[in-house]
Formats: sequence, structure tokens, C-alpha cells
Amino acid sequence: MPYLRAYYRINKISFLKKLEGVLGLVGFGLFLAGCTEKPSGSVDSSTKEKERTQLSSTVGSSETASTGTSENVIPVEKQTITGVSGYSYSLELPTNWQTVADFESLNPDNDFMLSDSLQTKFLAAVVESKQDFADFDSYRALVQDSLASNFGTNATFLPVPGTQTQMVDFAATVEGLNIHYLYYVTETDNNYVQLYGWTLASLFDSSKDELTKIMDSFQELPQ
Repeated sequence: MPYLRAYYRINKISFLKKLEGVLGLVGFGLFLAGCTEKPSGSVDSSTKEKERTQLSSTVGSSETASTGTSENVIPVEKQTITGVSGYSYSLELPTNWQTVADFESLNPDNDFMLSDSLQTKFLAAVVESKQDFADFDSYRALVQDSLASNFGTNATFLPVPGTQTQMVDFAATVEGLNIHYLYYVTETDNNYVQLYGWTLASLFDSSKDELTKIMDSFQELPQ
């Protein structure tokens, strides 16, 4: 289901654009850093072939882990991902996950974007410097307000136990597709991060545990 790749729709919060009065909503996004609509819909066969590009990774642990049913166990490896920003991150990913080819052309605000090999589950991150925001609570409140005003959702962020991370999941119908998001706002040493996964509504219940485990493993590595 490669058309699902078009439904990331999460963007940076730009105070400069807000001050200029340029407030926009593109598809399933927050207030933009710019008002250019990102492409949506299906992709052609050549694009699907490019999406087979494997994620450059390093195995960081010898611990045994797996995901899936007993008949189809998929190993999980600790992998290192370098984002567009130059920051590197550690994620524990099933080995059938890979980078989405040309994701920068889909959304230049994403630092990275990943999917499973069937392109039914996706994960991406928007990374913004802590220097540009008062504090974590202020950043999270801006994200919360954007979700409420743009999508009419009453869902509120809740703390992830043992961390400062805040999470919410919500559903929306976009261009005829029912999409469900799992959405984290978290803090690293250098940045505030919107980390979010998504899939079709019919697949969310069976995908939520896998997405949650991946997202819970997210760490920004020292520079």
C-alpha cells in the first residue's frame, strides 16, 4: 500500500511564518514552515522500486528480539539512522523495515522516514532545535493546539511512564482514507522531536504494539 507514504503530513512549527501571518494546513499537517502542498496519492512502479532501498544500519546489540507471529518471526535489530539534520539516532527496528526513498521530496521537514517492506506501516520524525522554543511544555502545547484547531480532535497528550515523552493517538479521514496515527513529542539533549507512526485504521490494532516498541526505543546519539 505505497499510497500510505503520502500521509505523513506533519510539519515544523515556524514562528517566523506565524509572525508573517502565513498560517497553513496541508493535508494532515501542523502549521507549516512554508505553504507548499506536499504530493499525495499513489506512486508509480518506478518509485515503488526505489523504495526498496535498504536503510543503512549498524547492529548495536547481540540480544535476541523478534516481532510477528510464531509462524513468521521477524528479528529486531538496534540500528543507527543519520537524519537530514546530521544528528544520528538509535532505533530498535524489525529487519523488514527500511528507509523511504526520496522522502525529502515528500516532506522536507522530516529528518528521516521509514516503512515496513509492505509499506503498510510508517515512521517519521520532525526535529527542531530547543533554542527556538521556551521549553518542552511550551513546544508540546503548540503541537496540542495545532492538532485541536486543525483536526478538531479532543485527544490530549499523556505521559509515557518513566520518561518526559508525551503521546497521543488519533484517527482522521484524509482524501477518502481512514488513517490512524501514534504520535510522540519528546526531548533530546539538543532538540524537540515529533516522532510519529501511522497506518490504515483497519491495521492499527495489529500494528500498534510494533510501532510503540520502535518509538519507545528512539534515542538521539551523542554528536
